[in-house]
Amino acid sequence: MQQQLEQTLPVSTSDGALQSGAELWRGSWVIFTKHMHKFVRNGQEVGGTLAAPLLLATTFGLGMEKLVAAETIDGLSYLSFITAGIIAFTALSGAINAGMTILEEKIRGVMKEYMVAPIPRVSILLAAAGSGLVKTVVQSMLIVVAAMLFGARLQTSAMGALAALSVLVAFVVTCVGFANAMALRSKSIGGYHTILFLLNLPLLFLSSALYPLDTMPGWMRVIALLNPTTYAVEGMRAALFGSDALNLALCLAVLSGCAALCTWFSVRTFQRVVQ
Repeated sequence: MQQQLEQTLPVSTSDGALQSGAELWRGSWVIFTKHMHKFVRNGQEVGGTLAAPLLLATTFGLGMEKLVAAETIDGLSYLSFITAGIIAFTALSGAINAGMTILEEKIRGVMKEYMVAPIPRVSILLAAAGSGLVKTVVQSMLIVVAAMLFGARLQTSAMGALAALSVLVAFVVTCVGFANAMALRSKSIGGYHTILFLLNLPLLFLSSALYPLDTMPGWMRVIALLNPTTYAVEGMRAALFGSDALNLALCLAVLSGCAALCTWFSVRTFQRVVQ
């Protein structure tokens, strides 16, 4: 990797913005492709990330199908209703794996090799965020296909699918940014997993992923409305299934703000670590 970076990225003698941008792109691309090649070759990571959401769809989704009245969930089948929640769960799990990538490279000393290469240091973080985003979005799309095979029925158009993808990308950027920041702050894999898993399930269950907002107790509804997972779930639910619990534009605005905040948090944390 070190040799590849040196061959691909000659030391620049120009301080121009164009040259700096080219260096940033090349450095990010080399590290990004390394992460993606490792992911594709690692069947355990691919299968492990998809196993839990698929199990949730086949057991909880199909098992609760006849117990939940359709009129309480906008006339949807429960499997259709829960699909957006399963996608959000996939995004949360994918973000944890994305953070693991940068944490392992930090612990094994690979990040030090990146830092002595003639590339902008921020390209390390950009590549980690980009690979985490691509992997999680692809996995989420596979979940949608699987849910449709199990019986979920989409009620959307091309614009609706694009809106759902925008919501998903904003949520994944939020999750990956936060996960990368926590990975950079963690000193061990065990500590990282403890922090993220303590947050993962509350973010899922204290949202509208598994049950509608209208049926929640008042205190729980307040927490759910403060939880970005709720806006991801309701945004995708509105775009893909026609639900109107929350306005789609509101969901996009909230998630865009969360994505910007978590990206800033990860960049600040990375700058502190590399100094």
